[in-house]
Amino acid sequence: MCPFTVTVEIVPDRELGPLLARLSEAGFANPIVSHVEAGGLSARTAASARPVSVDLPEDWRLTHDRRDESYRWPKTRDSYSPYRVFLGTTRAEGAVQIGLGETIRENAWGRERKYVVAFLTGGSPQHPLVEFVAADDFEATRELVAVIRGSDGARRMYGIGDKLPAVYAEHFRTQIYNERVAYPGAWNKLVVVARENDHATMLNHALIQSRRRYGT
Repeated sequence: MCPFTVTVEIVPDRELGPLLARLSEAGFANPIVSHVEAGGLSARTAASARPVSVDLPEDWRLTHDRRDESYRWPKTRDSYSPYRVFLGTTRAEGAVQIGLGETIRENAWGRERKYVVAFLTGGSPQHPLVEFVAADDFEATRELVAVIRGSDGARRMYGIGDKLPAVYAEHFRTQIYNERVAYPGAWNKLVVVARENDHATMLNHALIQSRRRYGT
């Protein structure tokens, strides 16, 4: 079957950001956007068209550095120290606040491991989005990994044969979970890789996942 070209005409300014975000999540990261002059459509020429960048914040900044925060999971409670809240701005959502809480979990994939958990929040931990777990070689690389969900539009993880959304292929380093966490039962699924001080990568991954989960 031949591919298709789809044209969506007369998109209001307020709707353009959310539309581009949804297209990016679906794997169409470089749509052609043309300005419409008052009174009608602009000419469809290369001069009037330009690619649009992925709608991720470039200005994540720390707003709160909190201590002794915690979150109750179904079977346990995490204590986070530190717990940092960052603020970023996007076309689609405007201002976004995401918290990163650091903790150590015992007997996590066979050993004690560092975790960095991202929460959609304005203060204390509220809605968990992603969990970055220390790789087996963390002491040497300082790298953590987090699974990528949404292959079914919701919670399902991406396998080796699944096509990732373009935003992950273009803006993130990815690997396979059980290549970085070698333990019986570890997933054969795609993950985002981030160094422990690469807050922007963690926050951007969490933001993309929040869009899939909450439609933000």
